[in-house]
Amino acid sequence: MKRAARLVFRLPAYAALLVLGLEFVCFLVITVMNLAIYGGVREGSRIVYDGMTLYTAASGLRATANPEPAPEASRNRRIWFFGGSTTRNGEAPDERTVPSLVSRLLNEQGPWRVQCVNFGVNSFNSLQEVQQLQKALLEREDRPDCIVFLDGANDASYFSLYRSVDAHEGYDRIKGFVESYWSSPLGVLKPVMAAVHASFTRELWQRLTYAFAPLEPDSPLPGELARAMRARYDYANGVAHCLNAGFVAFLQPVFWVEPPAGNLPERELAERAERFPGVRTNFVLVYDAVEPVLARRPYFVDLSEAFVGRDFPAYQPDGIHQTDQGREALARAMLPGIRRALEAAGPR
Repeated sequence: MKRAARLVFRLPAYAALLVLGLEFVCFLVITVMNLAIYGGVREGSRIVYDGMTLYTAASGLRATANPEPAPEASRNRRIWFFGGSTTRNGEAPDERTVPSLVSRLLNEQGPWRVQCVNFGVNSFNSLQEVQQLQKALLEREDRPDCIVFLDGANDASYFSLYRSVDAHEGYDRIKGFVESYWSSPLGVLKPVMAAVHASFTRELWQRLTYAFAPLEPDSPLPGELARAMRARYDYANGVAHCLNAGFVAFLQPVFWVEPPAGNLPERELAERAERFPGVRTNFVLVYDAVEPVLARRPYFVDLSEAFVGRDFPAYQPDGIHQTDQGREALARAMLPGIRRALEAAGPR
């Protein structure tokens, strides 16, 4: 009897040790994954809390290489860029980010003296970029002549990970912590619920589900995301119109939506795509839903296959971020759409 009683009292301790052991194993697996994909134990770059966008880059706006304004104010044009890490380009020198390259190319071609502002924040998607646009208009005195959104990868990734049109980096952890207070009897134990929703076990399960249990081909969810993105872009376009500014939204190129092809410059990436077909499925289903929903919008430009047929390595090992040659090619592909938006802008 005493032995049974001791066992009953020890069961919670054994259960706690099992949970802690599982958490530690999942932590190791996630750390190895981050090292392999991002080159560090942490995903992304340092961020700080922001009341409008939830978080933002701790280092502030990304520096952009711009010329001095022209003496004649009528010649000057200002372009605001919004996007995630493929806009911020934290891995590149200041003069080799996409906004800096666009600035250089437009100023070489004329007739304007163009200055670009890089509002890109790692992991941002179209939802957060609209909030970032609102924040910029509230906090800054200058106004843009053209507003540029560069999207696709983060919208597809976080939507596929969390299956929600409102998804973003940290979505499940934040939503769970906020809503669990009332949705569960254990919600009053706020630290416990926060730990559950922020656990490595939960995160690893979501990553594995994302990679090996992709969206179903007939799922209505990608269509819901496409319509949500259209509403966000329509709003941003309306804001631009009120400012007499142009607006353009680019669907960015990513390796995962390109048609399979042989002899790609990124051989290692091609091999990885064969091992993780679910990742390609998620991206393709989202992109296939977004393109027709936005195709008739005059501000929309589909660059998803801008690198198809290339003879140079355009992507880094994750298949999303570009190499230096890729950023140059992307900036050149964006020029026609940006020029049209600038020409459509009204008088300042």
